[in-house]
Formats: sequence, structure tokens, C-alpha cells
Amino acid sequence: MGQFKIANYLLASKQKRVLNWIIDIIIMRFIVYLVLTFMNSSAISNRINSFDMIEHYLFWSIIIFIYFGVTEAFLSRSLAKYFTKTIVVMEDGSKPYTITILVRTLVRIFPFEPLSFLRGRTLGLHDEKSRTFVVMKSKLEQRMKEHLVLESLEKVLK
Repeated sequence: MGQFKIANYLLASKQKRVLNWIIDIIIMRFIVYLVLTFMNSSAISNRINSFDMIEHYLFWSIIIFIYFGVTEAFLSRSLAKYFTKTIVVMEDGSKPYTITILVRTLVRIFPFEPLSFLRGRTLGLHDEKSRTFVVMKSKLEQRMKEHLVLESLEKVLK
């Protein structure tokens, strides 16, 4: 029968991917707000507000790296992906290694990376370079069960 591979129909839609990004941005901003509030430091808050464009980019790059690095490395999904019922997997449906998630997260930081989603049905650059896929979790689980059943039947019939 062969090894399991991610089929196109399992992939999350572009609309879900955009929704993931919007929700994750809101969550990241909320976390930063909570941390600054908890620290009760107006000096830090004022300093962040006075960042120039490069400092702003570097600050949010670090936040993005930490947020996606931690959530996707441990859970295979960001918090937004819980809401949209999507998950990050390798081509065989397995959980990505931490190094794979770190590569995925580093590529995400490139300034024009979000524009890579405008290339039609192709994957985003961070998916492509890390060889990962964002799929609908329930569809993946169903397809993997079907694959295992077919493999079992194939072995019985041999």
C-alpha cells in the first residue's frame, strides 16, 4: 500500500490560515499586554512604544519566535489552531521535530513571508521550507485510521 502522505484535501484552507494568523496576533498582543501589566512597568511600556521601525520589527520577531516556537514545538499547533481545529504535521502525518518547528518559525520572521500565500494553491514559505503542513485535525485522524485499516486488510490478504 505504501506510506501515508498528506493529501491536498486535508490541508487547511487559505481562509483558515489567515484566521489563524489574525487570532495568533491578537493572542500575542494580549500576552505582551498581560506581561507588561503584571510587571507594572510603565518605563518598559514607554520604551516599547518609542521603538523605531527596526526595533519594533526585532521585538515582534522575538515574540513571534517564542510564541510559535513554544506552542508548535510542544502542541503541534498554536493557540489559534485550537480554535480552527487545525494542526501542524509532517508529510507522513507525524508530529514535527522541534528543530523542524524552529526552522518553520525562523522562516515566518522574514518580512515578506506572509506574501508567499498569494501564490495560488502552493504552501506558505514557512510550510515549504520546513516541509510541514497545516491540516484539518479531524480529517487527518479519519484519513490515518482509514490508511491503517487498508494496510491491515492488505496484510491479511497476502
